[in-house]
Formats: sequence, structure tokens, C-alpha cells
Amino acid sequence: MNCIMCKSKLDKSRVNHIVDKMGRIVIIKNVPANVCGQCGEYYVDNDTAMRLEEIIQELLTNKAEILVVNYNELVA
Repeated sequence: MNCIMCKSKLDKSRVNHIVDKMGRIVIIKNVPANVCGQCGEYYVDNDTAMRLEEIIQELLTNKAEILVVNYNELVA
């Protein structure tokens, strides 16, 4: 699989997924993804994307403005 942005090769790795939603910032560390070695763009599979959405919605019920969590600890 190649990067949609620059067409370079993707490698399996882990990323920090950052979301700015409803005036809050959510950082989810160690998310499994396919990462472009050239431009840094990353892509997650459908299951991971769905789990990320669930995690984000759950975290947004918290009143904190900045939330940092570890993906591995939430899906284990």
C-alpha cells in the first residue's frame, strides 16, 4: 500500500493521534497505523478508526480541556 498524498511506501508503526473537538484536545498515544516514511501521513484500519471514535466520544464526557491516553491501555 502507498501513501495517498505522496505515493511513497507505508510502514507499520505507532502514532500519536491528535483530535481537536468541541474545544477540547484529545491525544491518543501508540495508535497502530500505516505511516508514510516520506511525508509522515498516517492511515489506520477500519477497526482502529471505529475504536478511536468510541474512545474520543467517551473521553469528551470528561470536563478536562486536554486529555492524553494510551491506546494500548484502553483496548487491552
